[in-house]
Amino acid sequence: MRKRESNTYSVWSPEFAYVIGLIASDGNLSSSGRHINITSKDLEIIKMAKKILRLKNKIGRKARGYSKEKKYFVLQFGDMNFYEFLISIGLTPKKSKTIKEVAVPDEFFRDFLRGCFDGDGSLGTFWHPESQFPQVRLRIASASPAFLIWILGVVKRLFMIKGGHIHTLKNKSVQMLSFGKADSTRILQLMYYEKSLPALSRKRKIAMKLLRGE
Repeated sequence: MRKRESNTYSVWSPEFAYVIGLIASDGNLSSSGRHINITSKDLEIIKMAKKILRLKNKIGRKARGYSKEKKYFVLQFGDMNFYEFLISIGLTPKKSKTIKEVAVPDEFFRDFLRGCFDGDGSLGTFWHPESQFPQVRLRIASASPAFLIWILGVVKRLFMIKGGHIHTLKNKSVQMLSFGKADSTRILQLMYYEKSLPALSRKRKIAMKLLRGE
């Protein structure tokens, strides 16, 4: 029997782990057992994923929800071997509420986390009445509490932090993992450890300003 070929580059590296993070947050595995979609408002993210996975597929546009405006960019490709690889590490069809642990090597977890952050994360600042300095808060959203619990556990184990909490957003079926200033700073330092690594430029820019205390 002829061996099934794969057109998708899938060797663990900082870049590949980043894409797995994007798929865990902004990706979708179809029920066909073959097709994978990565969807984002940021064309930059889709182009990075396409380059890292060495794909030749065209980037499309799509609408979401009740809107007819095609403001999302989508990379769709079919690869049974890569699909089965994603299943083997913990991703599943309709994963948004079912995703739990993802089998990412510890050495690449911070790259995976950066991909999750670029997909479903945010950085914010607020002023505490008892402090003269702005407070930084890093957040990652997910419809799966188990996924956020796993992320929090790995972050504590690998990044040596003690904080972080998960709460449900009001009137939404989405959970939010949040970190305080000291922990957020530590996580940002570890996620953005080299300038050449893939990262959404607008979020990297905000992170660098916060790390410089601006």
